[in-house]
Amino acid sequence: MMKTGKIVFYALWALSITGISKAQEQSLPPGLDEYVGAVIHAFDVPGISIGIVKDGKVVLAKGYGVKKLGTPDLVDENTLFNIASNSKAFTATALAMLVEEGKLDWEDPVIKYLPYFQLSDDYVTAHLTVRDLLVHHSGLPAYANDFLLFPPSTYSRKELLKKLKNVPLRHDFRSVYAYDNILYVAAGEVVEAVSGMPWEDFVKTRIFNRVGMKNTISRYSTLKDQPNVAYAHARRDGKLEVRERYFETNIGDNGNPAGGIASSAADMSRWLITQLDSGRTPDGFRIFRPSATEQLWKIVREMPISKEPEWLKPNQKNFYGYALGFRAYDYRGVKVVGHGGLLTGFVSQIAMVPEQNLGVVVLTNQLSSGAYWSIINHVLDYYLGNEPFDWIAGYKKELDSSLARQDSSRAKHKPAIPDPTLKRSLSLADYAGAYRDQLLGRGVVSVVGDTTLRIDFIKSPQYSGLLRYFHGDLFRLIYDNTDRGKGPFLTFVFNADKSIQEGRFVAEKAGEGSDWSDVVLRPEKSAILDTAELRKRIGKTLAEHPDGRFAYALLDLQSGDQLLYNEQETFHAASTMKTPVMIEVFKQAAAGKFSMTDSLTVYNEFKSIVDNSKFSLPANTDSEGDLYGRIGSKMTWHDMVFRMITESSNLATNILIDQVGAKNVMKTMRAMGAHEIQVLRGVEDSKAFERGMNNTTTAYDLMLIFKHLAEGTAVNRVSSKAMVKILKAQQFNDGIPGQLPKDVVVAHKTGAIAGIYHDCGIVYLPNGRAYALVLLSGNMEERVARETVATVSRLVYDYISEIE
Repeated sequence: MMKTGKIVFYALWALSITGISKAQEQSLPPGLDEYVGAVIHAFDVPGISIGIVKDGKVVLAKGYGVKKLGTPDLVDENTLFNIASNSKAFTATALAMLVEEGKLDWEDPVIKYLPYFQLSDDYVTAHLTVRDLLVHHSGLPAYANDFLLFPPSTYSRKELLKKLKNVPLRHDFRSVYAYDNILYVAAGEVVEAVSGMPWEDFVKTRIFNRVGMKNTISRYSTLKDQPNVAYAHARRDGKLEVRERYFETNIGDNGNPAGGIASSAADMSRWLITQLDSGRTPDGFRIFRPSATEQLWKIVREMPISKEPEWLKPNQKNFYGYALGFRAYDYRGVKVVGHGGLLTGFVSQIAMVPEQNLGVVVLTNQLSSGAYWSIINHVLDYYLGNEPFDWIAGYKKELDSSLARQDSSRAKHKPAIPDPTLKRSLSLADYAGAYRDQLLGRGVVSVVGDTTLRIDFIKSPQYSGLLRYFHGDLFRLIYDNTDRGKGPFLTFVFNADKSIQEGRFVAEKAGEGSDWSDVVLRPEKSAILDTAELRKRIGKTLAEHPDGRFAYALLDLQSGDQLLYNEQETFHAASTMKTPVMIEVFKQAAAGKFSMTDSLTVYNEFKSIVDNSKFSLPANTDSEGDLYGRIGSKMTWHDMVFRMITESSNLATNILIDQVGAKNVMKTMRAMGAHEIQVLRGVEDSKAFERGMNNTTTAYDLMLIFKHLAEGTAVNRVSSKAMVKILKAQQFNDGIPGQLPKDVVVAHKTGAIAGIYHDCGIVYLPNGRAYALVLLSGNMEERVARETVATVSRLVYDYISEIE
């Protein structure tokens, strides 16, 4: 920072520390404002916010400096800072509250609540407990899969956790401390599984609101919308800079349980009071009991203790360990419970001394741990009556040594120089295509210039960028996000026939560590990159059955994009007409004609639409036979609909059509925009069948119906949700769900008669994406048709699941 800039900056700092009350001054370390000013100067920190609590009272909640370098915006006690891993204590506390309520136990296995959770070792998977999630001794390597959290990928939490099965354990179970963030993501999912509330909502309603943390946010994505926010700062080439893009690159919402909370000195002070008073908030509410505090603060995993240098000797620890979302250690003869947090451009630290009922929080917008330790230790020394120590000098010496090493390293660094004699093995176009890494997922390489490629990581866009040709088969990754600095080199390995075997990322020099070293990009020949390729693949599958009739309609419910084929061609509806009947039943129930819990009598006598002659349904041709044994008894409307949809009960269908009226079903379909669907009659009306009076449908109309169901506009939102729930319970799952992964949920209805097989519904992916899919077929043997529908469904899934 230039000298003139520093004068302006410290003038602003002087303005920012005015207004402290005399009552506060009397209970604070003498000259604290000047001391903090010296810290800001020594460690080049733009802004700091501090909270001190003592004996259940806030004695200081105050801001110093500026929110953003180069601006006059002053930090105050309500300015939000990323507290990063100090979020972990909130996740642990949420679990402690659920334990108190008897909804889970610390020793419960994680798979009791997250059945999909799997590590690379079956024994550890089966025995990892809720408590184990919080204490960093699972056996995973330190910072496992942080590559997908910082910066954020677009994988869902469930998708992130499912990747852990591919991560080899590096340590014996419960033997070594190795810090991680990913298992706190799992802990957040346990909170949701047990409470029924997303982690963000739980900590906001059950913790923030009751503690009185009125400005604190649990969703990192909302930080950019807050009115009073500190900006991130970090050094680049020795110069402190604002990280302008930190809102989008620091962390995503999927990492919130590990580090996504943003809070202020005022709010964090209330949090410290609550923790120190064993769950009693400053306003006297109790959110947990002392037994929870005992669990939260008790060391479970010992941590390595480093020897402090002489210039920081009073900071030497004698014990150090990880509890549940907190660390515990000794400081100059007293036990301290605390934790730190670091995200690019922010560091924070809390420290609580239970025997003194004392707590301190320091939030900063620069990566300087020396700044917050200088303040915390100074404050603790005052209240503990310790002999004063020059913490600023000690930590400044530590910082200067670190910066000197960095400067020396930069000075010695000789960048690699391309060798013009090393030529490419292939043309640029031959490197292009889809690749896949088991962690990052798909990466698509394309040609963007005479000597340049580009790689786009579909699920990890923060790593996307240009691949600038260097020499041989080596390309330098130049990130789109310039805040990330220089990327690694990508090199290609070839098979004997000169086809690409894999791509690997390498550092500039031998021995340099890199997060990229385990990334292996293998060609993905079967990748479907666009709808043109998807249409081509589907066409190839359908062409294997030249005598068949086909139609399909695909709607991406996020983007609204459609893919259609013969979408207006009319097919016999078979049992797909039962979905329109269900909608009409719910519509009449919503209008008050009856309640879904009302009962109606089961009967088996109906009138043909041709001449009103009576007919009955044979039980031996119905896929659901139990209802025939209940003739004359009562059954609720809901149970009747459930049997019609999930077991495709023909008898239930005819009863319901008889009750609500086929004409009403048709009228409702027209109101929904489905103009070609014909629901004329029930099932087994042979006279109508002989005269060609059949229920018919088109792929497009069925797509519209499922669009309404997915969007909550089929009758109303409550009814739509209830109908989708019924469709999810479908028992005939060889069609659309047939080849899909088990964690994909499908709400659908099949239909089959001689020469006809259909399936249609809504497909819900684990990452939250959903699409409506209708697949109609005719002139095929049913088994072959089911297999064909399942194959086409898988092609659609393979395409949609990779879209961002």
